Amino acid sequence: MQQVVVYHQNVTSYSIIAREICRVNEWTCKLVTSIVWPPEVDVFIGSQYDIVRTFNVRIKRLAYITVEGEFSNPHAWLMLKDLCNKIRCYVPTQWGKVVFEMHNVKVQDVIPHALPEPIPDPPEERPLDVVYLNARYRLHCQDRFGIYYECNECERKGWRFWPQVKEAFPNSLGLVSGCSEVNNAVGFKAQDIIDVYRLLALGRVYTHLSTHEGFGLNPVMAAAMGTAVVSWDIVPVREILPEAVLVPTQHCAECYLYPFDFMARGKCYMCWGDINRFIETVRKVLKSPPQVDWQAVRQKYNAQKLYTKFV
Repeated sequence: MQQVVVYHQNVTSYSIIAREICRVNEWTCKLVTSIVWPPEVDVFIGSQYDIVRTFNVRIKRLAYITVEGEFSNPHAWLMLKDLCNKIRCYVPTQWGKVVFEMHNVKVQDVIPHALPEPIPDPPEERPLDVVYLNARYRLHCQDRFGIYYECNECERKGWRFWPQVKEAFPNSLGLVSGCSEVNNAVGFKAQDIIDVYRLLALGRVYTHLSTHEGFGLNPVMAAAMGTAVVSWDIVPVREILPEAVLVPTQHCAECYLYPFDFMARGKCYMCWGDINRFIETVRKVLKSPPQVDWQAVRQKYNAQKLYTKFV
């Protein structure tokens, strides 16, 4: 049996990825979380900031690490370098590989996050113009005195733009996962991955308002349903989804994850542009929608093809 640790039990995407890796490789897996860590695990799945907080756990086989930015504490890089010299470390983007190798962290391979299965057929009709589905949380800014605080610029998933999108396109639906509250959006918790795909296919356009991603699985899932994607021009959307219509960014904020955690403290950059230009781009896409080759997207991010590379 493979002991697979998923760092955040409340981050659904990592649990979905773990289950898919186990299914494709026919591993009998026991998923454990940070709350119930055993002293040894076979596989780790989570972000680069999460993994350095597993210093009291021995990872025996491999780590699948989503790269999200820069550590602001050099001890975290040293720990990650030591770990990836002992086991196989994989990342989901070329951008992440570059970040790791700049800090002399060995990367075994780049394996993108695969589309979770089963995937339903695209619908024949779409009742909505726009749909957006994502989590919601803020990171921390740092003022000139070195004090960390939650700030609007570091609201990562771009929900602060949603009220303007909703006003511009009344026939739209915003779906925020978990218990967060967002104006003009509804909360949801999907029990089945098929339901998520069907929600992403309700609209003709998926507005990817996120200002920073380590990978960005939701827009890929939307494209796999034939939904046109409009996104801020951020890393790694430019890399993973050339099918997306990208809106230029002109503002960036330096944001911090776990600012009070000595080992995992890190920073990344949230980038966004003019929301009016974003809205105008959506209008153009609605008027003249691009043909999204959803079959090509599914083939590119096929779990059987990608996740067997771990063996």
